[in-house]
Amino acid sequence: MRHPAYDHIDAQKAMGARNGTQAGDPIKGAKAMYELAIIKDPPLRVVIGTDAYKAIMGKVEAYGENYKKYEKISNSTDVEGYKAP
Repeated sequence: MRHPAYDHIDAQKAMGARNGTQAGDPIKGAKAMYELAIIKDPPLRVVIGTDAYKAIMGKVEAYGENYKKYEKISNSTDVEGYKAP
């Protein structure tokens, strides 16, 4: 059963069309995941692959712009007289 949130996506078609054109090497991806798994203090989140990195950096930039745009509203909810530590 398909979830209604994904009715617009034909994953089989999209993935089939992309097959063989990905930038990533699965062996290198697995090695990167292994390296992350064995480090002492691994990150909570990380992206693997140039396409994923490019996409997430675009999101980071967009979020940063959005946070600045609504900074006044974001910082307008403290109790009167509250001083941030």
